[in-house]
Amino acid sequence: MQKFSIELTVRDYELDVQGIVNNSVYQNYLEHARHEFLHHHGIDFVEFAQNNIMLVVKNIEMNFKNSLVSRDAFRIEVHAEKEGNLKVVFHQNIIKIADDKPILSAKVTGVAIKNGRPVAPDTIPQIGNFINSSLEI
Repeated sequence: MQKFSIELTVRDYELDVQGIVNNSVYQNYLEHARHEFLHHHGIDFVEFAQNNIMLVVKNIEMNFKNSLVSRDAFRIEVHAEKEGNLKVVFHQNIIKIADDKPILSAKVTGVAIKNGRPVAPDTIPQIGNFINSSLEI
């Protein structure tokens, strides 16, 4: 299966007093990459919210390996798999482009909520099509 990835560059305001990317910023990077991944597969968060379907994060595990500094270019790789009936797990890696150094690995578990209740993601047509054609099962 082909991995999806996006490339970004560290901005100065994302640094902490140590001169490295603040740990909280990595969650923003990961979320942006997941949204781009889903958008690439035809899933639109705004449209879903307007239809009372919320795609939410249930759990995040992040393993920090190295740090990024100002102006570092990096890529975020994303792939996903279905877990059980209700969960989709996103496996993400942040890699510094200059030397392919691993920066962070993450496991993000998401669920779909419709009208306030968890629903099986494959019961929502756009997600069902996505799961059947794109995810490792």
